[in-house]
Amino acid sequence: MISGRQTLSEIEGSIQDLRQQEQQLLSDMEQINAHHARLLDQRTAAFRELAEVRARNAVADGVINQADALQHRVASLLQARQTTIDSLKFRDGDAHTKRASFSQTAETLRGEIEDLEKRLDIVAADARQQLAKEADFTALTAKRHAAEQIYEQAKKKTKQAETDRQRKGEAYEGDRLFMYLWERHYGTGAYKQHWLIRTGDDWVARLIGYHDARANYAILNEIPERLHEHVKLLSEQLTEADAHVEEAEARRINELAGIDLKGALSDARNRQAENNKALETTEAEISEISLQLNRYAEGLDDSFEEAVELSAQFLEHEDYQRLIVLARNTSEPTDDRIVARIGEIDRKASDLQRNSEQRRRDLDRVSHKRKELLDIGAKFRREYYDDPASEFEPDDIAGTILRELIRGGITAADYWARSQRRHSWKGRPADPYRRQAGFPPFGGGWGRGNSGGRFETGGGF
Repeated sequence: MISGRQTLSEIEGSIQDLRQQEQQLLSDMEQINAHHARLLDQRTAAFRELAEVRARNAVADGVINQADALQHRVASLLQARQTTIDSLKFRDGDAHTKRASFSQTAETLRGEIEDLEKRLDIVAADARQQLAKEADFTALTAKRHAAEQIYEQAKKKTKQAETDRQRKGEAYEGDRLFMYLWERHYGTGAYKQHWLIRTGDDWVARLIGYHDARANYAILNEIPERLHEHVKLLSEQLTEADAHVEEAEARRINELAGIDLKGALSDARNRQAENNKALETTEAEISEISLQLNRYAEGLDDSFEEAVELSAQFLEHEDYQRLIVLARNTSEPTDDRIVARIGEIDRKASDLQRNSEQRRRDLDRVSHKRKELLDIGAKFRREYYDDPASEFEPDDIAGTILRELIRGGITAADYWARSQRRHSWKGRPADPYRRQAGFPPFGGGWGRGNSGGRFETGGGF
């Protein structure tokens, strides 16, 4: 078996690995955006240079002034954009620092709780040895054992009665005339029919011997119902017997512990719940900041798109297109070199765009997987899967299957479903005490827990 604490540790390690990949991709995208911005500036500068060569028309058309204004406007947009990105990075770093602190506190609390749980089990085992020698406690356990035996026998008898009901009832339910009268409550006070219909029904009843058959069928149905009520009553009596035994055990555990173990565990659990809540809040903040940073890194923010649009409008203006035509129609070599440089800048921009698309897809994938693992880690903590008694069948959910999730071979829902199917709780000597106190995995004020009905652990007294 694999401990829940070890499994959560593997998940946390994968989260850190994905964060490193995300940081590298963000850095790559920032470099691409910076290169793209330089190309925009270079292209505008090249057109201004071309306008200077064609100085007479350029001055008259205002091309140089518009190029200068464009460069200033784009520079202002990109500078303000960078300020926003730097602010988001600072918040991201601060949020991750807080998460690291909360995660360390969570690990410390898990260790503290585990030590208290171990001490509780040791004390509980000693209490069991002492109580086993005392007549009063032996009488309580004997009463509980007897109640349990009667309860189990009644459950078997009820199950057999249900089987008999189904098998023997087929003959009655297959008789259409019998069921016709039964469903109309013939022979009971609830039967209300017109005298003419009653006459016909009387004849049918005499024909098939309905009255005797009805009595037998009613008893056949009544037996399982009465047995179910009896089992419910026996279950309540067994629960009461359990409670008396557990109260005696709890008193002896508190006597032997020397400290308020219940209070110490309650305090540690409350601090754990508060820390987990703060951790989830911080993780939600990280996810939100990550979405914004990714948007800027991918060049999808309004500032970058406006800068690109301004440059596009500038380059599509007829005055600039006329400059290109004039340059190509003259023998001036300077014109041709500038036009060639503009063409090379365009080619680099196209190559950069293709490279950016691939990085963007990678960044989206890694960010999505990291958020999935953050959600799964939060679920582990909410369900107390990181508790000392929590364990998983060796299905490699912390290894191969986790890597399959990251690779995209299975969904987060698949991974969580497998985790739930392979999860179990170890039985421990102090489990009756935990059940009475409402400690995990028996529910209580620390979360939903795993209670509901009689909880079998194999570790009871």
